[in-house]
Amino acid sequence: MVNAAALAWTHHGSAPQWQTLYVPGVLSLICIVRLAKWHLRRNDRPTPEQAVRKMRGTVILAGLFSICFGFWGVSLYPFGDAYQQSHIAFFLSISAISCVFCLMNLPPAALVTAGSVFFILIGNFMFSGQPVFTAISISVCFISLAFIHVTHSNFDNFVSIVRISDILEQKQKETVQLGVMNAKHALEDQLTGLDNRRSFFEKIDQVMKTAAGGKPPVIGLIDLDGFKPVNDVFGHAAGDSVLVETARRFRKILQPGTTIARIGGDEFGFILPSELDADEASTIANALCLALKDHYETPAGIARLSGSCGIVVSQERHVTAASLIEQADFALYQAKSKQNGGVEIFSEQHTQLLHERTSIERELRIGDLRQEFYLAFQPIVDLKTGEVVSFEALGRWHNATLGEISPAAFVPIAERCGLINDVSLILLRKAIDALDELPLDCRISFNLSARDICNHIDALKILSLVERSGVATNRLEFEITETALLSNFETAERMISLFRAAGIKVALDDFGTGYSSLSHVHRLAFDKLKIDRSFVQQMENDVRCRNIVKSVVDLSANLGIDCVAEGVESGAIAAQLKAIGCSYGQGYHFDRPLSFQNALSLARSAGRQRVALRA
Repeated sequence: MVNAAALAWTHHGSAPQWQTLYVPGVLSLICIVRLAKWHLRRNDRPTPEQAVRKMRGTVILAGLFSICFGFWGVSLYPFGDAYQQSHIAFFLSISAISCVFCLMNLPPAALVTAGSVFFILIGNFMFSGQPVFTAISISVCFISLAFIHVTHSNFDNFVSIVRISDILEQKQKETVQLGVMNAKHALEDQLTGLDNRRSFFEKIDQVMKTAAGGKPPVIGLIDLDGFKPVNDVFGHAAGDSVLVETARRFRKILQPGTTIARIGGDEFGFILPSELDADEASTIANALCLALKDHYETPAGIARLSGSCGIVVSQERHVTAASLIEQADFALYQAKSKQNGGVEIFSEQHTQLLHERTSIERELRIGDLRQEFYLAFQPIVDLKTGEVVSFEALGRWHNATLGEISPAAFVPIAERCGLINDVSLILLRKAIDALDELPLDCRISFNLSARDICNHIDALKILSLVERSGVATNRLEFEITETALLSNFETAERMISLFRAAGIKVALDDFGTGYSSLSHVHRLAFDKLKIDRSFVQQMENDVRCRNIVKSVVDLSANLGIDCVAEGVESGAIAAQLKAIGCSYGQGYHFDRPLSFQNALSLARSAGRQRVALRA
């Protein structure tokens, strides 16, 4: 437009007014309108289809503007002198070159503009008969070719930059999407779609920060009772389907505004509003546990579960999230210790028990366990001869701070805090030392925890201690409970095979109270079954218990293994056991757990032959 205005000014007076004023004015006005539209839409982000249409329109307009301005310029040629005619040539050349630069990112438009203007320039000046104009035309042609080449090169670079920008933008979008997905996955359980452990704890913190009046929310933990056998019997795919269905049932029960999360393998947690009281919270917890009792249909068969739940409804204003979780976990532990599970609300009584547990755990970590732990020895008697054939070594603990601590108290705590194997190794060392002093025909039975046999490293530590001691392994017997097998049956099977290969006998303790099947008894090839005391003690008054005991005795005989009855409290029970063919008995009727010196005296005396005959 500036060049056109200058050309019109230099021809004003020599050319008609419509050529020097109206024509360039109309063309310039159209350019101004076009420029205004570009300015107003400079921040628009058109779609690829819209961009293509706009670029095609630009190419067309570039050609029209070039032709119009070009023919207008040469139309002034007859009205000027040599200087004015030279100005026309200058106008066409400079306009073409400047437009090529401006349109270099759209080569078709640049080519159309250059071609239109140069065609008009060459057509009018190349054959004008003026050597100067001819030379100018030729020079402009070569310069234009060079500019066109540069334009194409720059456009190639521009295309590469655009492509790289598109790639980078796409990668950025993918990165953002990946970040969103990772953030979601970091807070979501992938199997059930519930919140995961991390999200559960974060939400507790958030709720506690915004709780009205500073009252903390109601926290609950639920554990699926009987889930491990589902995995063992039906497989992990069935276990996964059970967890997914459990999540669906929980979602259906809980109202919006509450949180349900899967925080462990078969453990779930929930957060309820702080306005709920203990009865309301208990009602919801019972509903969740009740939902678990409906049968589960899996591809491998029907599964049946139950649930244990611990909840804490705290009235304290300055309690921490960690203490709430600890209290709910303790309440859950108390619920699971009961025969039928159910719901347990954390109470003042639990506060005292939790304090005791914390104290015991602290002493397990800092106490002189080698000095404080000791063994008591309970005789195991041959029911036919009355001879004491072995002793069960029972772990005892007299702590310098807490005094005498029951195994029922310290064993579960040691298992929970990961110290049980240390305790087992200390007690086993003492049992092996005791074997060195007992008569050679006397054996010792030693109890192993679930972790001792279901953790590969811990089990190998046990076996290594036995081998390094040099004790005759046929005098040592390990007792394992049925429930211990459920922790990790495959590892337990391998470790039991290693124990038996080393010459150590293995007995299944508390038989009849756990979940293990007869196939487990067969696969693990136990050397002995120990009948749980709950059946033996009721033999005199309960026919069903007597029949169960007889069935286990017959099973042992059919498998060719020994059988020991625990909890023999009277001579009458001992006589019944002997009558049905039970091999060995153990209980207060024969003797209470003894100190090592008393057990040694009994093993060396003639009393070994009379202990089973006392009324």
